[in-house]
Amino acid sequence: MPQGTCPECKATVHVDEDADKGDTIECDECGAVLRLVGLDPIELDLESDYEDDEEDDDDYDDDDYDDDDDGRDRYY
Repeated sequence: MPQGTCPECKATVHVDEDADKGDTIECDECGAVLRLVGLDPIELDLESDYEDDEEDDDDYDDDDYDDDDDGRDRYY
């Protein structure tokens, strides 16, 4: 069974043979939720690092975008 290292507590984390990039795994030692970011070698990152990025993507929506005709498009 493939294994990686928890970035939070440095414990060995076993990864299912059929796991794919982007899957989430829980560390049995510390309970951290991890994202599988590499398969060869196995690389794990904290899922919370990605949740912050996804929240940042929601910071701007169409209502925040200036699309007037002055030729300068920008977010507010």
